[in-house]
Amino acid sequence: MDKLNGAAIMPYNIAETGENDVEINMYGEIVEAVPTDFWTGEPIEGNFIAVDRFLRDLDDLKDKKNITVHINSVGGDLYGGIAIYNRLKALPGNVTTVNDGLAASAGSIIFQAGNTRKVHAGSNIMIHQAMGFLYGYYQTKDLKEAIKQLDAGNKAAVNVYAEASGREPESMKAMLDRETWLTGQEAVDAGLADEVIGGDMPVSMSLTADKRALIVNGVALPTRGMTNIPARIPVMPAAMAVSPAAEKPVEDKEKTERGNEMEIKNVQELRAAYPELVNQIEAAAREAGQTDGVNAERARMQGIEAIENAIADKDLIHNAKYKEPLTAEQLAFKAMQAQAAIGATMLSKMEADAGASGASAVEATPNQGPEGKEEPDAMAEIMKTVNIVKQMNGGKK
Repeated sequence: MDKLNGAAIMPYNIAETGENDVEINMYGEIVEAVPTDFWTGEPIEGNFIAVDRFLRDLDDLKDKKNITVHINSVGGDLYGGIAIYNRLKALPGNVTTVNDGLAASAGSIIFQAGNTRKVHAGSNIMIHQAMGFLYGYYQTKDLKEAIKQLDAGNKAAVNVYAEASGREPESMKAMLDRETWLTGQEAVDAGLADEVIGGDMPVSMSLTADKRALIVNGVALPTRGMTNIPARIPVMPAAMAVSPAAEKPVEDKEKTERGNEMEIKNVQELRAAYPELVNQIEAAAREAGQTDGVNAERARMQGIEAIENAIADKDLIHNAKYKEPLTAEQLAFKAMQAQAAIGATMLSKMEADAGASGASAVEATPNQGPEGKEEPDAMAEIMKTVNIVKQMNGGKK
């Protein structure tokens, strides 16, 4: 991968640079598995380094003598980072790790796996306590278990840093507790790097205007979980959509009648060229999708609430709201079906009761009313009403 000439940067790739030499580039977020979209189930596009796949690829390098790992990572899954660290440490060849821009959180743990750890003067290492995300309702025992797991993660990280730096675990724990950021020489002084290197690839690092992402050497890395980002890292103006480090030069062959243009053929190339712009587009799309979904659900519930007082079956209303979601129209139709079934049952019972009483065999006694008119047959009138209702229900009992 040619990072210096602006080639597309993948989350990671492995290239043989000699018969016994390999270069690994890890530019992205460490995840247990590539996340998927909640609505579609499709993989989410992003700079995700899936641990299981990476470890499988790493197994093919066990016979190589020299392995160089370039890192530009915000970190991610703690135990995924520890797994990669342990696997790199176990390789029989010489491992050199190079911090190209940022080695944060789990990325800083992977960086410690090198027999030689190199850092640029402008690169940053960040170490902090393990963090977790909680959502829902929990009892005390659940929270205690979560704290227990976080404490175990912190101890594992402290052990890695203490072993790599030669410092006491208590000293490293204090650095984790306050979320410590170290530049090149500071990392060497702390024992978390071996040497500061020069070179022709300067480190470019800035925060997006909303501070939700760091743009490091043209790669967008999320800032979630970071609580102490140094003030020395500049914040991009709100109107600035593209990081200068992400721009690519336009070659003469790309000239057209409209001027110099860059030919972008797919999403990956667009992300490599304009990472901040792509992040803004994706964030806007996610927000729009969530807003549409919320509005649709709100409208559905309001529609049901508008007619629920006219429906006697409260279980039917509850199920329509929460268990088997229905629109107001669907609920109304289902309620009418239920009411029709109840009406048909009542008519059948009335007809059966009338037959059992023997009333149909009783003849009415003629009776002259005050006007000299004969009173109508009461049972005949009842049966006439029953027949009318039966006809309204399709002739069913």
